[in-house]
Amino acid sequence: MPSVITGHTDNAGKVMGVHGGAGAMYWTRFATGSHLYGDWDGIEWVAFDPGGRAGLHTHSHTEEIWFFLKGTADIELDGERYHVEPGSIVITPLHSRHALVNTGDERIEYIVIEVFPPEISGKLPPRRPTEEAFTTTTAQGGAH
Repeated sequence: MPSVITGHTDNAGKVMGVHGGAGAMYWTRFATGSHLYGDWDGIEWVAFDPGGRAGLHTHSHTEEIWFFLKGTADIELDGERYHVEPGSIVITPLHSRHALVNTGDERIEYIVIEVFPPEISGKLPPRRPTEEAFTTTTAQGGAH
């Protein structure tokens, strides 16, 4: 089974009004749990045009790690506001309330890594990447 997953941001879908937000979000999943060992749910690329935002929401099954590549934004996390720019990392714990707004004049781009916290992963069976996941990824030019 291959040990490299290839994907590309050109495969991103366009989603409007994410979590009650505004504008278009561009999103693609590079890998899912079926591609990965361990307690990972997925690795994603996300982008918002200037003024775009994801509304305030929570995740009941995953924690997220966001790594910012391009642009500037404000993050609301559990009632506190933070400014992010390229190189910033944000961690959204399980059940945290969070939102994002692109405050800059260029597209914001970031990587999201979703992981299961111990209280969830402890209840899951051990996982191994599947051959089918790699075959689908290769045929489609990236994980979806």
